[in-house]
Amino acid sequence: MKRKSGSQNFIKYLWFLGFLGFRGFKYFTTSDPLSLFWFSYFSFFAYYFVGKMADQMPDERYIENSNKAKQKVVFIPLITLFAIGFFSGFSFVTKELIVLAGAFGWAITIISYAFLFWYYDTH
Repeated sequence: MKRKSGSQNFIKYLWFLGFLGFRGFKYFTTSDPLSLFWFSYFSFFAYYFVGKMADQMPDERYIENSNKAKQKVVFIPLITLFAIGFFSGFSFVTKELIVLAGAFGWAITIISYAFLFWYYDTH
C-alpha cells in the first residue's frame, strides 16, 4: 500500500544536503575547529536509502527490519564515544581530532542505519 503525501518527494531529494559535508574541508584553510562539524552533514546521505522506502506504510516486516538495523548499528556510537573518551587524555589527541571523530561517528551511525534498513527491506 502506498502512502500519498507532499513530503514524499521532499524526502527523496533531502540526501543532496549531504554535499554540505564537504564544507568541512574549509578547516584546512581557516584552521577553525568549528568548521569540522560540517562533516556531520554527510549523514544526510542516509536519506538516499530512506527515500527509496518513503512510499511504504509501516507494517510488521518494516518494524522488524528497523529493529534489526538498530541492533547492528548501536555499537558504532558506543565505540566512537569510548574512543573519544579514552584517547582524549593523551597528549597527541587535539581538539580537532575529537571534533572530527564525533562528526564522522555521527555520520557513519546514521548512514549505516539507513543502509542496513534498506538492505533488510530489499533482501
